[in-house]
Amino acid sequence: MASIFTLPRPTLSLYFPKYRKVFNCNVLQSPFLKYWNLGFSRKERFEPFTSTASIELRRRRRTLICAVNQDAEKAFKKTVEVDRLIDMLREANPSELQKLVVENILAFNETFWIRLAARSDTCKSDDDKKDYEELATAVMSIVDRIVHKTHEKIDSATDVLKEILEPAVNEEEETPWPPKDPEALKTMEKKIFQMEQEGKLDEGFLAEVSAQLRQAKEDADKPGLEAMLQKVLQLYASTVLSKRSYAKKGNTLFIEFSMHHPLVTKGMKC
Repeated sequence: MASIFTLPRPTLSLYFPKYRKVFNCNVLQSPFLKYWNLGFSRKERFEPFTSTASIELRRRRRTLICAVNQDAEKAFKKTVEVDRLIDMLREANPSELQKLVVENILAFNETFWIRLAARSDTCKSDDDKKDYEELATAVMSIVDRIVHKTHEKIDSATDVLKEILEPAVNEEEETPWPPKDPEALKTMEKKIFQMEQEGKLDEGFLAEVSAQLRQAKEDADKPGLEAMLQKVLQLYASTVLSKRSYAKKGNTLFIEFSMHHPLVTKGMKC
């Protein structure tokens, strides 16, 4: 009798590279598929299902269908949002265009540019296609300027933060907590007060401190730096609040609702 020729059955992940990630399904490890291999007879591969197995298979199938429908619905909604933004950008004048780009800066990702290119490719007239090309060039130019300015602000804020932390940095370029030099915190406070007077401690500075603090918490290998950054926020809050119409005697600041201030609350964790 001629031998039965079969091909290995590829896993579903080969057809859908992101299958596991999207659906997070256990069907790939289902016992119903474990005998689908080269060398088994037809009888061994296709065993009759029990009623329980059939019910379980239908349940898993419904789960997959539901997941597919939800994913398709999310993709459709995302496309609608991108199309709406593209339409708004096309109708905007130069000043309105810049404002829209700034307000939606996080929306200009890979999905946006792919959708814009797709709409350009489906244009029937050369004029419409040219409009899309000009729109893409204008948006890219604005985004590049914003990114460049943001990098400049980040670099500037980083330099300011380094200068503030300098008194607490030891010879190994580490920030132990508490600082070995008892005068370090006083020096830091003086620098913060001086820089605040010079207008260097703006929102960009706070964003830099917050970003560095989150990074230190994620790394979890520099507890001294984490505590020091929290202290910087606390000193900054004290400096800002002391400028207002509150009483301050020596190093003591008398504020009725100081503990409710978001900066103080954030800095009190140290």
